[in-house]
Amino acid sequence: MVIRRVKKITQQMTGEKIYFIKETLKELDLSHIDPILRISTKYSIESGGKHLRPLIIILCAEILGGDYRQTKNTLLALELIHNATLVHDDIIDEDIYRRGKSSVHSKYGVKKAVLTGDALLSMGLIYASKTNKPEIIHWLSQTSLKMVQGITMQNYYKHKLISVEEYLNMNYLKSGSLFEAAGALGVLSVSNNVEDVTNFSEFGKYFGNAYQIRDDIIDSLQHRQNEYMLNNDLINGDPSLVLIYALESDKISSSVQQKLLKTYKEGKQEINLQELFTIYQDSGALNKAILMMEEYSEKARKILEKYPVSKSKNCLTEMLNEYSYNFIINLESYQSSNITSL
Repeated sequence: MVIRRVKKITQQMTGEKIYFIKETLKELDLSHIDPILRISTKYSIESGGKHLRPLIIILCAEILGGDYRQTKNTLLALELIHNATLVHDDIIDEDIYRRGKSSVHSKYGVKKAVLTGDALLSMGLIYASKTNKPEIIHWLSQTSLKMVQGITMQNYYKHKLISVEEYLNMNYLKSGSLFEAAGALGVLSVSNNVEDVTNFSEFGKYFGNAYQIRDDIIDSLQHRQNEYMLNNDLINGDPSLVLIYALESDKISSSVQQKLLKTYKEGKQEINLQELFTIYQDSGALNKAILMMEEYSEKARKILEKYPVSKSKNCLTEMLNEYSYNFIINLESYQSSNITSL
């Protein structure tokens, strides 16, 4: 009963913070942007999402006794820069949809989308400067450069064989670094304590790495829903941890590995979803990837243990549960309802 009560309280608290983030984004003043660009910029900002990164900023600040309203300019800066990279990333990947809606470039054209991403980035810098903290501007600048490198690697590695180390480095740069920044920015919004910045930036990095592995596991087993949706990651040639582990495994035959490799390199739909799931299970790749995700999740949890019990700490702990035992339950449910051809 106590666990259920704690979970209910943390869900309510998280909901309140998400509402604050959404309202803050809605209140953005876009009047200084020319109408030609304002519509697509507003569209991108209102495209939704989980808002995990600004939520981490808020919760980390509150763990240190700060008021979440102090994080307003900081979370806006991070979320705007994040949205900018998503707009540009969709252009590079030729993604037609983003979060269930038409991507900016598919709705307004590539040229407008490029400029929209630039506008979002510029707005992020404006709000970063409003914090009057050079440390925050420095973190955001460094993180933006890391994300660009990560996305570059992702595209360079398409249909190529890479090592686990290369995969993890790519994931850190394109995703983990943004969560890392969220943890650090949460502290810097309310304090300049170097030890806290180090702790929460590491928490964010571990959280982000677990998040990306989880995302990749699901995408590795995602089927194509219609002609406008992306194919499965294997067919798209996007490297994943489960694929790397499966190709290294001695638990499946070389012929199965060659079939897997051919699908990955050539993008031919020769494996159905059930067969792929079985390959990842039999090879031990799925379990190894989940264990890696859990290791990062546990490292993040260890950092939280350094701080006193609080509602905000409970929220972050509950969020981490999605990258540990809760994930296995959700994966089984997800898999059973998605047995279809790639």
